Amino acid sequence: MSTGIILGLGLITISICFFVMLNIPYWLLLWNKRKNSDLGLNKNYHQWVYSSDDILNKVLKFCIYCLYGYGVYIFTIEIWSKFF
Repeated sequence: MSTGIILGLGLITISICFFVMLNIPYWLLLWNKRKNSDLGLNKNYHQWVYSSDDILNKVLKFCIYCLYGYGVYIFTIEIWSKFF
C-alpha cells in the first residue's frame, strides 16, 4: 500500500471514531428518554444546555491541551538545540 492510502484510511478511521464517540452521549439520552418518557423533569432550557460540558467534552479539552503542550515542548526543544 502506498503512504497516501494508509494516511487516508487512518483519517477515515479517526473520523468515524470521533463521530461515534461524540454521539454516544446523545444516543444514550435518546435511549433513556425513550425508556422513561414519563419520568423526565420539566426543564426551562434545551437539553444541550444541560449536557454541554459533560465528561466527554472535558476529556476532549484535556486531550487538545495535551497536544498543544506537546507541540510547545517540541518547539522549545528544537529552538533550544538550534541556538544553544
